[in-house]
Amino acid sequence: MSNIFIGAILFSIWFTILFIGKSIGLSMLLFILPITVYLLYILKKNNKNVNNKALILLVPIILLSSTYFIFNNALFRYLNLFIIPTLVAAMIVIYIDKKLSAKMLIVKILEVIFRPIDFLGETIITLEESLEKKFKNKNADKPKKKNGKIIKGILITIPIALFVLILLATADEIFGKIFIDTFKAIIIEISKWNLYGISLRIVAILLSFLYLAAFIYTLTLKYDKGEEETKQIKEKDNTTIKIILGTLNVMYLFFCIVQIKSLFIGKVNVNYSQYARQGFFQLMIVSIINIITILIAKKSIKKETKVFNYINIMSIIMIIFTFIILISSAVRMHFYESAFGYTYLRLLVYCVLITEAIMLIPTIIYIIKPNIELAKIYLAIMLIVYLGMNYANFDKMIAKRNIERYEETGKIDIEYLTMNTQTDAIEEIVEILEIDDINEEIKTKIEIYLQDLNEKLDKETDFRDFNISKQKAKEIIEETI
Repeated sequence: MSNIFIGAILFSIWFTILFIGKSIGLSMLLFILPITVYLLYILKKNNKNVNNKALILLVPIILLSSTYFIFNNALFRYLNLFIIPTLVAAMIVIYIDKKLSAKMLIVKILEVIFRPIDFLGETIITLEESLEKKFKNKNADKPKKKNGKIIKGILITIPIALFVLILLATADEIFGKIFIDTFKAIIIEISKWNLYGISLRIVAILLSFLYLAAFIYTLTLKYDKGEEETKQIKEKDNTTIKIILGTLNVMYLFFCIVQIKSLFIGKVNVNYSQYARQGFFQLMIVSIINIITILIAKKSIKKETKVFNYINIMSIIMIIFTFIILISSAVRMHFYESAFGYTYLRLLVYCVLITEAIMLIPTIIYIIKPNIELAKIYLAIMLIVYLGMNYANFDKMIAKRNIERYEETGKIDIEYLTMNTQTDAIEEIVEILEIDDINEEIKTKIEIYLQDLNEKLDKETDFRDFNISKQKAKEIIEETI
């Protein structure tokens, strides 16, 4: 057990060194890679390496961790803080158990992430026993379980109390002022003694140690595979299913006829913004309805029944209509984007459309061959597309498309570019200064933006926040200035 606590304290200190007071760059890869290898070592040492195919998830984990020092996209930097730990948890679950449905996989991932909180008390007791054994402490009559419960209660109470305190401070102006003034006074007093940074690091080490120790400890416990329900398929009301599929397909038929006439043959005379946004959300609802309908229909009908072929035909027709709706939504978004330029939301719409279009392929295969694991295929497709989005360099694409639009129409939202894109877009943004007859106001705004950004980049010189995009941007800015 000593290996668990030694590993937890070392990684807690390493975590604090890499992240506290620094922006995330190369530090993400320097932390994720060794701790992932260590967790796999713990599992293997405890004879839990059942499914080595889970190691394939190391590829997206490393690729996503690498984006922190290759790119500087604010959206994906935040998203990946959740995606990367989730992938690590997924790898652990699959590594332990190779016979998991997609539903149970999600449950087990959540269990791996949140289960350590429930085992904080037991982990502390185990640590205490381990230290007693290590130093041969014979005083074994202490109420260990009681102490562990008390400490666990305190650790859980602290964040809850802070949350309630913040709510009370925002609910009552007088109380809020007292709280804020007191908090400021404490911070100022700590700062005088130069203890703020030290205190912050100690707290970070303590909290990360407790979670990591409990996390690693739970990996050594007996794995509960759970009992997945194996209910026998019962025959449903065939008439109901036939009516649902038939009705939806008739509705989609009329809808698709309207789309073909208005978008592909005629011209659209509507508000671009409203048309594109409504089309996108409509697509999401329709796609969900279609997939759920197909899954329910296929699960409810046995192969030897008379309506089996009817269900297959109607489901494939529904897929065709869904594909037409996808194209319709893409065309509407193209109209909107051509008129107003690229933004993150508009690029994300395109990505969702592409993802759904790809997901139609395994859905068709599932209709013909229902024994494939459709949910896992969906998850794999979404993960691959998400990896592609991380490496597509959205900032550069947005800046390039908006600059092209500026050259064509003389219109550009320079505030959006300077406030919503990061250093990934610098190479494109500086090109605006080279455009003939550039608007002087736009030129001034870009020059101020570049100077401010250059000053900010000058402050980031540590290897922990090293980032290729920032380094390249700094070189471009210095050359431009």
